[in-house]
Amino acid sequence: MNTRTQQAKKNIFLMVLIKGLTMLVSFLYIPLLLNSLDKDEYAVWLTLTSLISMLGMFDIGLGNGLRNKLAAALANDDYELGRTYVSTAYVCIFILVAVLFLLYIFSNLFVNWSFVLNANDISSQEINTLVFIVLVSFLAQFGLGLINSVLYALQKPALSSLLLLVGQFLSLALVYILAIVLDVHSLLIIGGAISLTTPVVLLLSSLFLFHGSCKKVAPKLSLFKRPLIKEILSLGIKFFIIQIITLLLFQSNSIIIAHSVGNEAVIEYNIAYKYIVSLVIIFNIIATPMWSATTDAYEQGDILWIKKTNKALLKVTLLLTVFGLVMLFVSSYVYPLWLQSETTHISFITTLLLYLYSIGMMVYGSYGYILNGIGKLNIQIVCTLVISLLYIPISYIMGCYLGLSGVLIAFATSSFLNCIWSKIQYEKITNNKAEGIWNR
Repeated sequence: MNTRTQQAKKNIFLMVLIKGLTMLVSFLYIPLLLNSLDKDEYAVWLTLTSLISMLGMFDIGLGNGLRNKLAAALANDDYELGRTYVSTAYVCIFILVAVLFLLYIFSNLFVNWSFVLNANDISSQEINTLVFIVLVSFLAQFGLGLINSVLYALQKPALSSLLLLVGQFLSLALVYILAIVLDVHSLLIIGGAISLTTPVVLLLSSLFLFHGSCKKVAPKLSLFKRPLIKEILSLGIKFFIIQIITLLLFQSNSIIIAHSVGNEAVIEYNIAYKYIVSLVIIFNIIATPMWSATTDAYEQGDILWIKKTNKALLKVTLLLTVFGLVMLFVSSYVYPLWLQSETTHISFITTLLLYLYSIGMMVYGSYGYILNGIGKLNIQIVCTLVISLLYIPISYIMGCYLGLSGVLIAFATSSFLNCIWSKIQYEKITNNKAEGIWNR
């Protein structure tokens, strides 16, 4: 067993443990928030956080570009180049944060947030203040989150997951203290508390890591090199385009459902998503270490390792599909026990359609993680762009006529369409038959 495989297995073990705890915390969040806020406030919170999280896609590919470039530099033991990549990426990301904040200040003059969030029953002043707090907190998280790309490139994804766990646990504890101990049920106060926790965790952990185990690649302003921006973005911009497409394809669901079906459907969708799409989260826990490991393997010409990894990921998909079938048929018993609410109903068909979506995403991920590690992204951009441009209008129309099920039928279909092109490209590359757009 080579060092790469040993490192990947170690990370998978640690990530299963850490992500398992993270999932437990996120599951505890839902009944706590349902009992802390009324349904309209909770739906507004879900829609707002979904909308703001879209900004995470606007790093113009810096995060993933840095991840691949740094991993390639470290595969060749060039820590000096790696540190320069990190320094350049940090300067760029904080310039981008400043630009996004200025865009928010300008757009805020024209945007009616109460309309966007379908929050007509909540005061506009409270909504505007909440949006400001959530956005500023997210922008801080956006910039400081570059530490995660560094950890992934160092093949330490478990440590990145630990930071997320700490942030979520502290947020859960704050909400519990506010809602249960202090009997505070304000969307503004609870939402603000949740939003501010993660940036604080990222700031403190970045300072600690860059003075400790990550010192060799710690950012330094004097190491900023403008020519390296093009190197990072030559690959990163492709990831950025894919992120924008992913944004259109997946992150818009809460908004589409809110306007085509209604706020109650947003809650049903998010709860069922949290439950059954945990299958994809488990898969991602296992697959995530393979991205940077694949970059290392491809740099060293180890195609056999890549093929073995793909077969292993497909076996994981099969096992999780079987486990998901059990989750599907016991869901009617799990939801009442989990939610502790008699007024929140999750239909079987909603869970079924999200189960089918999950299968498609795991099969897609079995090829997609490897293709991302290799960095051959052009066909991915073309195919996912076409799918996303079709998805938004079709899902909205289907939602208007068929309700939540209509949106989710389109959602599940999109995941299976991505399986087709990714399998074809993977086989062409690993069998040295990729030409033209398939090899770029």
